[in-house]
Amino acid sequence: MSTIELGEMPTADGDRPEPAGSPGLDRRLVRQVALALAVVLCAVVLAGSEVPRAEGLRPLWSVSTAEAQGTALGADALFVYRTADAVTTITAHDLATGAVRWQRRVNGAIGYIQPADAAGVLLIPTESQVLKLPSAGDGTTFEAEVHGATIAVSSRTGEELWRTGGEPYTVNGDTALMTEFSPTAALGRLRLIRLSDRATIWSRDTVGVRSYVSLPMTDRPDKVVTATDQGEVKVYSYASGALITSARIPWVTPRPDEGYFNDLSGTGDVLVVNRSQANTFDMSVYRLDTMAELWRTSHTDGYAFACGAALCLNGGQGVVAYDPVTGVERWRLPDVTNAWQLSADRMVAGEGTENGEMQLLDATTGRPVGAPLAGTLAWDGMTGRTAIVLRPTVSPQGRTAVTRWDLETGRSWLLGTIAPVGGPPCAVRPGILACNRGDSYEVLAVR
Repeated sequence: MSTIELGEMPTADGDRPEPAGSPGLDRRLVRQVALALAVVLCAVVLAGSEVPRAEGLRPLWSVSTAEAQGTALGADALFVYRTADAVTTITAHDLATGAVRWQRRVNGAIGYIQPADAAGVLLIPTESQVLKLPSAGDGTTFEAEVHGATIAVSSRTGEELWRTGGEPYTVNGDTALMTEFSPTAALGRLRLIRLSDRATIWSRDTVGVRSYVSLPMTDRPDKVVTATDQGEVKVYSYASGALITSARIPWVTPRPDEGYFNDLSGTGDVLVVNRSQANTFDMSVYRLDTMAELWRTSHTDGYAFACGAALCLNGGQGVVAYDPVTGVERWRLPDVTNAWQLSADRMVAGEGTENGEMQLLDATTGRPVGAPLAGTLAWDGMTGRTAIVLRPTVSPQGRTAVTRWDLETGRSWLLGTIAPVGGPPCAVRPGILACNRGDSYEVLAVR
């Protein structure tokens, strides 16, 4: 691991100071002015309508991940894990400095580790099993990985706090919804536990359940929905596990390899069931409190998500916003191939490519907010008033431009450039930009 201090210039490159010149001319000052002018000119080439600001990027530290199996980013720590000789080593780095907080070894391989920041806990799925399950129709098999247990350690010290059966499906504050699977990888039980002491708040056996989802599909779920292959649907309170309602609804007999499947999504108020039958699609919307069908539509080869107070469908016909209760169309973007929600009143429509255009939209009306911006968004689980956009540079080539995007106005300004980003996209934490480059993980201060 190395720590690199490179100053406050808008580009995150390191330049050694020039030797002192003659007493009559401060060559360093001239060089800094020239560099600042170059940055402004580069911003015009890179950003078009973007407004360069006196803000920037400063590399803080990096760590090699060349032999790592994975990483997980918490609110103030980066966790790197490596498996060798049937032992997994987890190292926690302070996000601001890169200093090693703690290191812990776990026997065997582990699943994706999940920081539960509100509870100060790191959840580590263990007892991995890779099961071979039959595919419908052709006699082939596919592999599914499940985990039989979870270890909770303190994210601050690495001290083991407790162990329990199952693996986390969702985390909400000081609770986690645990899933437990049968030897055939079928869901056998749902259990809500308290992370502070692993106490069970509620537990439900789920024999026959093949599909399940927490709604809304955010970090603050309110309900849990389960469905069997016969269309038996049950809706539970997320907090108490109490059965709210149940019903039997139309259901496609699953044969995924032939294009027959069902997809569950929705909001805190409605359940959306999208059914596929060999490229023939239809979608039904149900009230979550009664499972009464509210409306139905066809040609829905996409996924549904909340967009403001509406229900948006993202598919082959573009993005369409419906009234969630009546199904009345509110607005439509026919030429959009991909869209997602950023906040209660903002969403983004884009091409989904590394350098494709994105357009900020008013979620209530679908109208554009500001000018389009090219690039991809850095992941931010705590999106506020701005977002970070990354894209390859045109001149100079071989860099990644980092731009801040104001989600209220749609205006943007260039923060600087960094070395090219490969692999998964960067992630944002307050004052931090963290980037996985494939064989290293780099953390930068961003203002």
